Amino acid sequence: AGLTGSGARGSWRATWAYALLLTITTAFTPVVWPVALVLGLGVLALRRGEITAYGLRFLAQLGTPLLLLAPWSLSLLPFGFFDEAGLAYGSSAASALDLLGASPGGPGTVGGLFLIGVVLAALAALLRSERQLAVRTAWAVALVALVFSVLSNRSAWAGPATLVYGIALLSAAALGADGARFRVAEQSFGWRQPVAALIALASALGPLIAAAGWMIGGADGPVERRDPVQVPAFVAEESHTRDQARTLVLDSDSSAHVSYMLVRGSGARLGDGELASGDGGNSTLGKVVANLVAGSGADQADQLGGFAVRYVLVHKGAPREVTRVLDATPGLSRLSQQDGSGLWRVNQEVARATIVPGEKSGAGEPEPVAAGPVEIHTDVKAGPDGRVLRLADTAAEGWTATLDGKALTRTTVDGWAQGFELPASGGRLDVTYDAPFTHTVWVWVQGLLGVVLVVLALPGRRRDVDDDLPDEQLVPAQAAEGEGRRARRLRAQAEAEAAEAEAGAGVEPGPGAAGDAPETPEVPEPPAAAPVPVPQQQAYGAWDTTGYTGTEYGSYDGGYGGEQYQGAQQYDPAAYGQQPYQGDPYRQDAYQGGPGGQGAQYGTGGPYDPYAYGDPAQGRETGYDPAFDQAYGQGGYDTPYDPSQSQQPHGTGSERPDGSQQ
Repeated sequence: AGLTGSGARGSWRATWAYALLLTITTAFTPVVWPVALVLGLGVLALRRGEITAYGLRFLAQLGTPLLLLAPWSLSLLPFGFFDEAGLAYGSSAASALDLLGASPGGPGTVGGLFLIGVVLAALAALLRSERQLAVRTAWAVALVALVFSVLSNRSAWAGPATLVYGIALLSAAALGADGARFRVAEQSFGWRQPVAALIALASALGPLIAAAGWMIGGADGPVERRDPVQVPAFVAEESHTRDQARTLVLDSDSSAHVSYMLVRGSGARLGDGELASGDGGNSTLGKVVANLVAGSGADQADQLGGFAVRYVLVHKGAPREVTRVLDATPGLSRLSQQDGSGLWRVNQEVARATIVPGEKSGAGEPEPVAAGPVEIHTDVKAGPDGRVLRLADTAAEGWTATLDGKALTRTTVDGWAQGFELPASGGRLDVTYDAPFTHTVWVWVQGLLGVVLVVLALPGRRRDVDDDLPDEQLVPAQAAEGEGRRARRLRAQAEAEAAEAEAGAGVEPGPGAAGDAPETPEVPEPPAAAPVPVPQQQAYGAWDTTGYTGTEYGSYDGGYGGEQYQGAQQYDPAAYGQQPYQGDPYRQDAYQGGPGGQGAQYGTGGPYDPYAYGDPAQGRETGYDPAFDQAYGQGGYDTPYDPSQSQQPHGTGSERPDGSQQ
């Protein structure tokens, strides 16, 4: 965020996340820390107007690794950052061309010319007019990393710094390649198109050839599986006895350079080199080995016995001069020679723990004491005053010794070995090694700070809304329990009824209204569907179209029982004038009586028109025949005609229209 022009500062979570990654990387490759220091100073120079805000973030990022990795990180100041985890590989493993091509040199690497295409692609990215800030930032990181890779190559392996340099080059090349095909295609054909094609080809073929070489050659060195037993079997077995004897292993490829390693058991294990390097080494042992290989003529057997060395093993490939010197060294005797390696034995009794006489006791032979790999729990006999318990281990604050529960005074023997002053009496001897309390407390504090750093680096909730994202669709509120469609309809109906009741209660009766006036009957609702005509009906014209001229029904005025019938279906007489309607021969007798109390007979002068009185207006015009009223009540059609009710297709239910039985 400090290199962008938006002015927005990076969040503190991003700062702590960067500090966490930098701490982990510095623990394995310390050279990354000075690279981050230089780049951070560059950001502060660009953002000097906001030096307070960016300065605090800079201190948090660079100070966190030093704090969490202390006190080891403090020992790297000022030039120890070029070291790395593991044993040193060697210096000047890469040439200048290799470093320029992002190749650190060493086993499994390729020449710098194989990756020169990536460098050319990164240079071509500088010609792009867009995204110049990102490209220049990548190149700034690449140049800083290249400088540190050159400095690392002078004293150690340049792999970590070269890795940062290569990543920066790839970033710049990727930025330049984005949309390069369209930019080149827009221009007229010239030198740009062939050059771009060659750079792209070189960038692709180099890594492919290197990968093919790794696949064909296999995983040859420097890591390979070997026999875990580095010393003969009887030597490894003898190292587990009460004496805890050790073996000095020599390896040399020339008479001018010899490497050595002091092992116990079957040989060195992973991590032993770091432990020895962490202790700072032992200069006295280095002098003893140098005198041994040089054949100085000193008492080499006694000096080797001080380190509890019982065997000397020379690996295959050592010069003949080394083996000849060992054969001529007093106190050493050759035991075997197999596959080019030789084994010699020290001709005196050696042990890891011994009781040596003090300066006041006169000369005397060391007395071995039974010991374990680290601790000692045994019984010692009484002896003269001034005795000293000597351990073939470097003196340190963590060593403690007691005799019958009483602490012994700590001392240093021969300038480097751990020792304790013994009294004249004997008793139970216990020697232990415990890390200092301050070291234990600091380890717990480091663990706690590491947990806090991880929590601070965890991503949090977004505080701003990204405008590039589409807006979320609003989800309508879902109906809660009891808020379904039916519940809402019933509630609306109840509210409407309550409103009507309130409106009716608020209307006061007028001055002329009678309190006992009869209720007005409700007007029937009109039929839901139009009446359906009777199927297969006879001709409409065969019925009497003159109507009923009686005056009794003339007062009906379209009403029935005081109720006005609304919505009566109107029928067109012309629609039923095709065929005459055949009257029922069995219904020609008189209709006796009727609701009007008349004894007149129903006339047979003309056909009956069932639709003649369907319209209330027709009843007022033509009147009503009293004879129909009488006949209707005694035995006529006592059920009024309902057009919507289904009718029999052949007149009555049991007779046909011609009078025959069905």
